[in-house]
Amino acid sequence: MAKLTESEFKKKLSSGEPDRVYLIYGEEKFLVKNYTAKLCEKIAGKSPSEFDFVKLSSGAELEEIFSACEQFPMFSKYKCVVVSDMNIDALPESDLKLLMQYCEDVSPSTVLIFTMPTLSGDAKKSGDKKTTKLQKLAAAVQKFGTVAEFAKKDNSSLEKVLVTWAERNGCLLSPRNASRIIALSGSDMTALKNEIDKLSAYANSGEITEEIIDILVARNTEARIFALSDCLAAGDHSGAYKQLRDLFEQNEKPEIILSTLSSVYLDMYRAKVAAESGVSISQAASDFKYGRREFLLKNAGQRASRYKTSALRRILDIILETDMTLKSKPADRQILIETLIAKLISETEKMHGS
Repeated sequence: MAKLTESEFKKKLSSGEPDRVYLIYGEEKFLVKNYTAKLCEKIAGKSPSEFDFVKLSSGAELEEIFSACEQFPMFSKYKCVVVSDMNIDALPESDLKLLMQYCEDVSPSTVLIFTMPTLSGDAKKSGDKKTTKLQKLAAAVQKFGTVAEFAKKDNSSLEKVLVTWAERNGCLLSPRNASRIIALSGSDMTALKNEIDKLSAYANSGEITEEIIDILVARNTEARIFALSDCLAAGDHSGAYKQLRDLFEQNEKPEIILSTLSSVYLDMYRAKVAAESGVSISQAASDFKYGRREFLLKNAGQRASRYKTSALRRILDIILETDMTLKSKPADRQILIETLIAKLISETEKMHGS
């Protein structure tokens, strides 16, 4: 019947009878969980009977799914059968064919829901011309039910969500401070909801200020490495090493730090070269398959303005050299990362003529 966006799915939930079969997936797991729960509540109520509401795990066999769907509801209008995190792409072709055929034959008294609250799944694999099994199932479900894909929200949309959450908690949050929370904590909505609830409790029906945010918000790895790179670009060497110490104190693995730092500078280089070549950020994001994470390239463009292109090339060479050493030679990995930061400081000083 349809493949819906978040707003379309939300509207559909509030009106009409449910479809016989649903597929709910996407990058933003908070939304997948949230809307699956809302759909289940609409079908089975807030306190569903165990006879009319069946939850099956990722390891459920097809026979178990079909058997649950064939049982008639006892206390509700519909039998609600939820299958969580089934690895569709791992199914044998014969099982996939059976599952696709069954989507057409689901009983009118049953609602079958396939949801992926933790399993990664994308029916449109970037750069992959081969049709995935998940894509095939999505096409089959669309004929007889609803497919909903919940993508990651961009920063602008997230700011509005955070402001709304704060208002529901009886607190005031400005868009500027919402942006600061995202910058510090990252874009995962589950983590952001936890942060807003924590900040709201502290603010006690008042305003969530910058000072409160700086005291309470937990910095994620990506945010700390962005802050580290900003310190390097600004010549704040002590600030850079403080960020690095904080990462080590959080027991972040040197490999993760190096990988994320590499991504930060690679984004900057791509944004810089695109700007110099007269290519828009949107086009560059499309060329490099950023998808919903185009905002990373936009943010990188602002950081890249502090650097010369030649300096970014040298920095990427230094990071690559460190990566090869880390993977090929026995050494103290923390010292390797500390040495890398010293080299990046040196490159920044050369660029500014210090």
